[in-house]
Amino acid sequence: LRLAQDRSATLRTDLDGALDRGELRLVFQPVVDVVMHRTVSVEALLRWLHPVFGEVSPVEFVPLAEETELITELGRWVLREACATIAALDGADIAVAVNVSARQVRSGELVPDVISALETSGLPSSRLIVEITESVLLDDSHVLEDLTVLRQLGVRIAIDDFGTGWS
Repeated sequence: LRLAQDRSATLRTDLDGALDRGELRLVFQPVVDVVMHRTVSVEALLRWLHPVFGEVSPVEFVPLAEETELITELGRWVLREACATIAALDGADIAVAVNVSARQVRSGELVPDVISALETSGLPSSRLIVEITESVLLDDSHVLEDLTVLRQLGVRIAIDDFGTGWS
């Protein structure tokens, strides 16, 4: 228990500078249309290579980031990097799905973050899929308005892990 607490405390502290130190990276998981036998999209997944602990699972570090504003900064970075990476692929017409945290959605910064990532990268909005958890839809704030704006821009919205929570 003590070792787990020490590890968690160390990860919490180290996560704060992981982006600046270049320890975070994206990997892309393909989504394949089995009928057409081609990749139609990819999902951008955040990974952390810690200098001491090695690969740290997102299951372990994402909740730590969600405790603070850091999750919004990481979400913004993932959006920018994912859009830029996919936009740079020559001849590929694939979409990219990006998981967005509830905190980022509730921050009110999601729409400007998405617009900025699309404009900077040149990725057409129709090739971006924003994945949210179903619990975000229960929020009675500006969430539905923001999602409507994204849809009007041509961004696709997907529910991640549907059926594992509130539904």
